Amino acid sequence: MSVPRGVHALLPAGVVAAVLALAAAATLPAAVARPAIVVADLVLISALTCVFHRTARAPGLPAPAARFWTSMVYALLAYTIGMAVDLTAMFVTAAGGPAVPMYGAQLIYPLAGLLTLFAVFRYPTIAQSGAERLRVSLDTGIVLLGAASFVWYFTVSHSWSPARGWLSLSEAMALPVTVLVAGFGVLRVAFVGAKLLARPTVACYAACIVLTAVATSMPGDPDQVRMAPTALLLLAQLSSLAGALIQYRVTVAGTTRSRGAARRPFSVLPYGASAAAFGLLVIVVGPGLDGRRWGVVIGVGLLLCLVAVRQLAALRENGRLLAENRVLAERLQHQAWHDELTGLANRAYFAHHADAAIQRYATTGADSALLLIDLDGFKAVNDTRGHAAGDRLLCEIAARLTREAPDAVVCRLGGDEFVVLAGQPVEEAARLAERIVRAVAEPAVIDGQPARVGASIGIALVGDGPADQAGLLRRADAAMYEVKAAGRNGWRLSAHPEPTAGTPLGTSTTTG
Repeated sequence: MSVPRGVHALLPAGVVAAVLALAAAATLPAAVARPAIVVADLVLISALTCVFHRTARAPGLPAPAARFWTSMVYALLAYTIGMAVDLTAMFVTAAGGPAVPMYGAQLIYPLAGLLTLFAVFRYPTIAQSGAERLRVSLDTGIVLLGAASFVWYFTVSHSWSPARGWLSLSEAMALPVTVLVAGFGVLRVAFVGAKLLARPTVACYAACIVLTAVATSMPGDPDQVRMAPTALLLLAQLSSLAGALIQYRVTVAGTTRSRGAARRPFSVLPYGASAAAFGLLVIVVGPGLDGRRWGVVIGVGLLLCLVAVRQLAALRENGRLLAENRVLAERLQHQAWHDELTGLANRAYFAHHADAAIQRYATTGADSALLLIDLDGFKAVNDTRGHAAGDRLLCEIAARLTREAPDAVVCRLGGDEFVVLAGQPVEEAARLAERIVRAVAEPAVIDGQPARVGASIGIALVGDGPADQAGLLRRADAAMYEVKAAGRNGWRLSAHPEPTAGTPLGTSTTTG
């Protein structure tokens, strides 16, 4: 599915709106420039809402992802309404009317923030244990608390005072709280989020948060238009729009996020947030300290650094041990479920899937076919040319079976016996047996010499007899020996009193 042409024009339109807003801020009085900037914000957030809406409606998008993007649309609509309310108040004031409070920032933005939080909590996450959820919650809380300390000191405390009234506190905190909410969303995605967002999208959103945080921390009169913060805020919104467009293209294309490097089993963000908060504390209280107290502060700081380094070293070692144990467990599991010689699944793996096929038939009625394969003439090859040649021949036969039945469970029971468990109706199973007989009958070159074997195949359907694994194997085994008695190198379906049209397909070229 191609991306509509109108979507491609959203980012250039946003850039034009941002440039015009900056031009207004540089040349027009504050009373006119501020509404112009809000208009640009409205254009950018409307474009972002449009992209999120299209992403939520993308064909084939999983339901959890669609719910997340739909929730984000509602949150952005609330921000849009708040901006429209504030813009109306600006126009009324600029036209000489009475001063109208910024109800958008005071009342609607907090609601939009709650809707954003709701959307973030709807973001699909990976499965976690209770201990992992507690760890992630503590990590996120530490980072947000450290960020909140900076927001309060550099932003809110400069733009609000009790003399301006408590209602104005919500206006002063609207943008900083929005930054914290967005930061929480990125942290949640980074710590526990399912891999639904493309890496460039996450990078764009992170850049948006950083730019907004820098802009809101710049000192100055909040009632005046300041060029640097205005430019950074507009650039942040453009970054967010670019990330949304990237994600939309990825979603429409149906691609998934690349795995990239191995993920670290722990996060260093809480330690960085703690160090930054301690540095802020030193900045705040440092001017009133003498040499004696500075010695204590420096000692405590170094002590905390050493404790953090020790903890990170222990976490890294634990991560290494866990990775080694995971690799070992996967290797042992593979050895437990696979044949060492051919690499096919073994009898234990077959038993597990046969039980699953029997259970599936009992609950849904979906039948499966078991093809029991015994090689004709293999013993002669093994006895005359040696066990090494016989082993190579078994590996070649295993590769042919896998090629002919790529969607089935192919196992080696032992010796020269194989099974194929396929979730197919009887007609498809018969055609598969014919292909296997032909494939096995083709000569195999072993040590430069041709080796010929055949295949006698017995087919049993799960629904044609007793609903147990042993009965399924017995019926397939009986049908397979009927093929051998009839001349080998063919197939027969169990529970049929007369030979089927496919029995036998041909005569084996060797005996065994």
